[in-house]
Amino acid sequence: MALLVKKFGGTSVGDIKKIKNIASSICQSKEVGNEIVVVVSAMGQTTDDLNHLAESISKSPNRRELDMLLSTGEQVTIALLSMALNEYGIPAISMTGSQVGIITESIHGKARILDIKTERIQNYINQGFVVVVAGFQGTTLSHTGSMEITTLGRGGSDTSAVALATALGAETCEIYTDVPGVLTTDPRIVPNAKLLDEISCEEMLELASVGASVLHPRAVEIARNYGIKLCVKSSQSDSSGTLLESQIQPIPLKRGSLELTKTVNSLEVLENQAIFSLSNIPDRPGIAAQIFEKLSEASINVDLIIQSTNDGNNNDITFTVSELEVNKTAEQCELITSQLGGEYNLKTNMTKLSIQGAGIMGRPSVSADLFDTLSQANINVRLIATSEIKVSCVIEINNIPKAIRFVAEKFKLSDTQIFVNPINEKQDQPEVRGIALDKNQVQVSFRKLPDRPGVAASICLALAENNLLFDTIVQSERISSSKTKDISFTMNRQDREKANLVFEALIKNFPGSYIEDGPAIAKVSTVGAGMAFKVGTAGKIFRALADQNINIEMIATSEIRTSCIVLEKDCDKAVNAIHNHFELEK
Repeated sequence: MALLVKKFGGTSVGDIKKIKNIASSICQSKEVGNEIVVVVSAMGQTTDDLNHLAESISKSPNRRELDMLLSTGEQVTIALLSMALNEYGIPAISMTGSQVGIITESIHGKARILDIKTERIQNYINQGFVVVVAGFQGTTLSHTGSMEITTLGRGGSDTSAVALATALGAETCEIYTDVPGVLTTDPRIVPNAKLLDEISCEEMLELASVGASVLHPRAVEIARNYGIKLCVKSSQSDSSGTLLESQIQPIPLKRGSLELTKTVNSLEVLENQAIFSLSNIPDRPGIAAQIFEKLSEASINVDLIIQSTNDGNNNDITFTVSELEVNKTAEQCELITSQLGGEYNLKTNMTKLSIQGAGIMGRPSVSADLFDTLSQANINVRLIATSEIKVSCVIEINNIPKAIRFVAEKFKLSDTQIFVNPINEKQDQPEVRGIALDKNQVQVSFRKLPDRPGVAASICLALAENNLLFDTIVQSERISSSKTKDISFTMNRQDREKANLVFEALIKNFPGSYIEDGPAIAKVSTVGAGMAFKVGTAGKIFRALADQNINIEMIATSEIRTSCIVLEKDCDKAVNAIHNHFELEK
């Protein structure tokens, strides 16, 4: 007998027929001896409809009242499903977020879960009840001491389900949706996208955070942190679905901070790195492919790859390699620049410093804190590359002792959370597991910024203080006598106009600098745990795009993800090209 948490999304409970079908499937699971907790979303488009009702009254409704309104959607579903289960002879009881004891922060609209008081729900489980819980909602104490309803924000029912599985010690959390599981990419873009039998939480975090909408990142984050076995299945078929498992040592659950774990859980330092900067190379489709194919032919394992926005008809591409590969990399760069034009520059005695943690995503203050900490230590950042669970920067090696001390103190990291030159055992994992597409991005560049400590920090801090999310931060090396640098990033489309006042204030601090908006873009992210161990993966990705005459506007990489910013008009074609090139349908 196992305790299972089953979550059903809005499309899965969209009408009475579907609710009865779910009740029937729960009965079957209950009859074989399982204890069951069910978490449900509002029926169909109910939440959207409620939002529209609120907007018909006010363009900016009071957040407390909006939570009161939106929380009613799930209450309809839990009552109907409980009625259906009772009709089938299965004792069931419905409970709201507050009744079940989900305690959250005092933030309306996007609260994080602090604790779950499991006594009441456990009592009903022990009596043989199926407990049907309203997802997306919780409760908090107001400043007056009264209980207030809160909602968890987008994807809140996923978050509720995994949090309940954690608090109850459930064997598995099953997420039922309208797709058969996690696919290699969006089947609306690639009809022959393949169902994945399994995927790591780390890979899923990267995919979920950049457009793969089957699971919300917050739910994956909880599963990763606490080692919860998570399974994504179809509510319409008997497919076995996709199993997600964490690759890290689970952390102990502490009362009062379920979803507020440490934002950063490790610091990695990779010494003896070299930076190669290719500058003034042509900006046209196929250039990145040619460069990285040349490097992979020489068996050169490239780590970070950064391409900032173009400068006229030219562009710069910067990458890092181990100093052991400097000589043969220099030989290849000589060949590349002789064929393509431009020039290259080499910097040795460099080190990559990275902070990592599932809590990084959606929190712009983390990157800002890292850069600000390095600035306070008077350490200049040469390169920046970000992903959803990692922020990496390259600094001079003689700054490492000071950098470790300052960064560890800032993020309260112990010696056991600091890894210098970690040895990653080779994993037999696919170099590409899946591809995600995010069309909700705009591209912004700060041009001709002074090349000194604190510049990146000031930009990130200003954005974070105004709750403006930014992503794919890229700062590359540009061969120039002007001692300036460019910093480019992407941000949510809806935040761009709000950012104008922030940008105008920032640019006044940097005389001679200016802001430039890019064309309409989309972010195509290729993810795979084996990417870090296989030479030439990036070159294959760039070749797939080049063969379709797709130009790359920006590049940013982490160990398991390569993100390419492409023109919005090319994005679907780009996803198809990469999917076909790696034969993911097989």
